[in-house]
Amino acid sequence: MAARKKGKRKSTSAKGTMAQTIDTGHRIWLAGLGALVRTQREGPKLFNTLVEEGSAVEQQQRSNAQHLIKGALQNLRESVDERTAGVRSKASETIDNLEEIFQSRVQKALQQLGMPTSHEIGALSRKVNELNRSVQALTRSKTSAARKPAAPPSESDTAPF
Repeated sequence: MAARKKGKRKSTSAKGTMAQTIDTGHRIWLAGLGALVRTQREGPKLFNTLVEEGSAVEQQQRSNAQHLIKGALQNLRESVDERTAGVRSKASETIDNLEEIFQSRVQKALQQLGMPTSHEIGALSRKVNELNRSVQALTRSKTSAARKPAAPPSESDTAPF
């Protein structure tokens, strides 16, 4: 008899476990159906909410990316401006040096040809102006002397030889 009692307990216990398994499976089935119904009912609203949230995140990321790009462009522009200024400065110095070399060589060539410098021409112009004034002064003094009546001849001027 003892053996039968043990077997009966197993079958009752197996029936309970099987019932629990079926009940659990049924509950899982119902949860799936509930999820389906809820998804059908709330799905469009949830979808729209997710789209709005995704759009907000996209706009934020786009704004961040634009800000980063603007910063990078500004840094690039500053770097290019600095380099351009350096190149301009060097080019200006080089042009100035070339101009000095050219002027000194032209001046040297003119000196070898005997051409006067601008200082020498200026000095000559001043001398010519002074000579013109002297000539004009002499001319005035001669014309004024010619206008004065001649003095009567003196006895010593008319003496015989």
